[in-house]
Amino acid sequence: MEEAALSEEETMEEAALSKEETVEEATLSEEETMEEAALSEEEELDSRLRGLPHDTCLQPVDIGQDFLDHHDERVMCVAPGEGSKPISVFQEVGGEAMSFPVQFPTGKFSFNVDRDVRITPSKYFKARLMGADTRFASDTNYIFFAQYVTELRFIQSNISISMRKGSPTTSGGRKISAGMLSSKEDLQAILKSDEGYRFLQPVRGTPQFWDKALNELYAMIRQLGIPTWFATFSAADLRWPEVLEAIRQDHGTVPVSDLSWEERCDILKSNPVTAARMFDRRVKLFFKHLIKSPSQPIGEVIDTFTRTEFQQRGSPHIHCLFWVKDAPKLGVNSEEEICSFVDRYVCCQLPNSETDKELFDIVSQVQMHRKGHTSSCKKGGKICRFGFPKPPVNQTFLCSPVSLQDLTDEESASIAGRKKQAESDLKKFWDVLDKKTEPEKCSTEDVLKKANLTTAQQ
Repeated sequence: MEEAALSEEETMEEAALSKEETVEEATLSEEETMEEAALSEEEELDSRLRGLPHDTCLQPVDIGQDFLDHHDERVMCVAPGEGSKPISVFQEVGGEAMSFPVQFPTGKFSFNVDRDVRITPSKYFKARLMGADTRFASDTNYIFFAQYVTELRFIQSNISISMRKGSPTTSGGRKISAGMLSSKEDLQAILKSDEGYRFLQPVRGTPQFWDKALNELYAMIRQLGIPTWFATFSAADLRWPEVLEAIRQDHGTVPVSDLSWEERCDILKSNPVTAARMFDRRVKLFFKHLIKSPSQPIGEVIDTFTRTEFQQRGSPHIHCLFWVKDAPKLGVNSEEEICSFVDRYVCCQLPNSETDKELFDIVSQVQMHRKGHTSSCKKGGKICRFGFPKPPVNQTFLCSPVSLQDLTDEESASIAGRKKQAESDLKKFWDVLDKKTEPEKCSTEDVLKKANLTTAQQ
């Protein structure tokens, strides 16, 4: 009887535990579903705020599969040039007109026809893409064709110049011969040297082009010192009504404010040349009327270095280095002077939503990192590889690396313990900041209190 009673009690306990586990699993599953839905909404909002997806000339990772995805099994083989010798694109008279019949309905006036005044491909395509006729600027295939032909002409011209100016010996003093050029090992050794690729310097985006830019940056650092500020500015072209107005002339008379996100993307994609030119123009005016203005929002700028990039997500962004007059230097000025200089120009706070609603909306929408991380943020793990969210602090301070040389065992153990404690405190911060709390309603003191940390631990 006792065994039967015990067995019945154990069965009831197991059933109760199983029920509790089922409820917990259902609760967790529901929470995970809600988090995934919120993350999906955040990713969609983030993608809309970042910019539009432009067409790209980047080759897909698996070009064979990409071809199969976009083409069916009905393959048509056409060989009109069978039995003929291949010729250069510069020698094919009318090749441009035959490739783009919509742009050249009469088949005349392509770039390689005879003209009274000789014109280079770069000037020719510049006139085509920036002209009043938008047929050329709105065709991405034509834009990539223009880029290819222009860069090919640059390379051919510079190869010719390099051949005339070329040294008969290698950098190691060996005489260049026909046998050396036919040898795979010797040819690879020549191509690894600067002389082998120097003719690519004028071609924007090549390693030699950026190697020259890097040397110019080194020269600036040698003359001006370490840059004071590093900044990145991204194009919010979907929020620029004047850009949309400049392009939308052929898209009806609907006010820009009434256009949907998809319609704005279609307008910008219809003329990427104008969109890129407007970005370049806005950057120059931004530097002139704000960065270098008498108000000096980041100090008196004496020089700059910039690099513009177009990523696969579409809209351009620009990386900038700024040198500021009389800026304090690390290792020369005191930490108090450096922190005071930083606090004078940099802050991390939201504007008041009641007194300055417009500025609050701008900062909260385009200057804040989303709490919902994208798939690229947590590759290979659950922690954001960019270190977000960042733990808040009440004051600016400098972090100096600890020298690990000539340390005793006790000092090494102390540093290891402090590092472990710091990682534990940081995890507490992340646990609090990852929760669904409105950032504008959560102060530094609130975060410390919820994480059970003190200002000293911070």
